[in-house]
Order: sequence, then structure tokens, then C-alpha cells
Amino acid sequence: MNATHAIQEFFGLYAQSRSALDVDLITSQYPDSIMFAGPNGARVAEKPAILAAFPKGQEFLKAHGHKSTKVLSLDETRLDDHYVLVRAQFVWRFEKSPVQLIDVKIDSTFILYINDGQPRIVFQHEREDFQQAGTSSERRVTGNTIDSIERWQISA
Repeated sequence: MNATHAIQEFFGLYAQSRSALDVDLITSQYPDSIMFAGPNGARVAEKPAILAAFPKGQEFLKAHGHKSTKVLSLDETRLDDHYVLVRAQFVWRFEKSPVQLIDVKIDSTFILYINDGQPRIVFQHEREDFQQAGTSSERRVTGNTIDSIERWQISA
């Protein structure tokens, strides 16, 4: 990983908060306004709207057997004294049944604003729609065997 200890720690908490579905920890990593961008364009979101969306997101993850989120890689580029660009790859693990584990790799880009040593996500770019990320060829881990999944739909 090409990232400072502080950035590794920040994204470790990011992954932990998603694994535990810890709304307080998740929201602590964002300021009052944030820009989200993805394959369908960009939008500004306010913290109350983000909080209002959490129950639906939690329901989606639970319904699809979300078990954990882990940081696979981080690549940090300092932009100036306050801003850092981070390219991150996460593995979101879903368990459809005890023998069907599905790892979905998600590539994201973040811009963090760091004030008084405290980073906050001010821009988040997802390369693909998270709910459709599982439709591409993903990996299913069963015991010690890794099988390719040609089409697996995460979305409901």
C-alpha cells in the first residue's frame, strides 16, 4: 500500500464501519456536504440526506448477505497541505449460503480534506454502480476453491 499510516488507519475505520454497519462511524468520516460521482454523473449530497439513505442501504446489504468489507489497496497522492487524493480498492464479502462466499471488488477514488489532523471525505467517486458491481465476472470463494461467476446480480 502506498499510503501514510494516518490514511491507512482512516480507511481501516472506513471498512470497519461498513462491516459493522456503524452509521455514527460512517457519518463521522464526512463533512456536512460531499460530492459523490459515479457512472451516472455527479451530485452534491448533504449529511441529512446521507443519513436518511442509510436504512435502505443497510437493508440492501443485509438482504444480500454482506459479511465484511476490507481494504485491498490504497494509493495516496498529497495534493497540498489540506487535500489528499486516495485511490482505494475494497473487497465486499457476501455470503449467499455457508458454501457460497462472493467477494466483490470495488474501486473508488476519494479526495480527503485534512484539518487539524482529522481527514474527512469531501469527494467520493465510484467507478461503477455498487448495486450492479456484482453483475460482472466476480469471484466466489468456496473453501479453498475459487470459481469464476459469469453473472451474479447483487441488486434486488
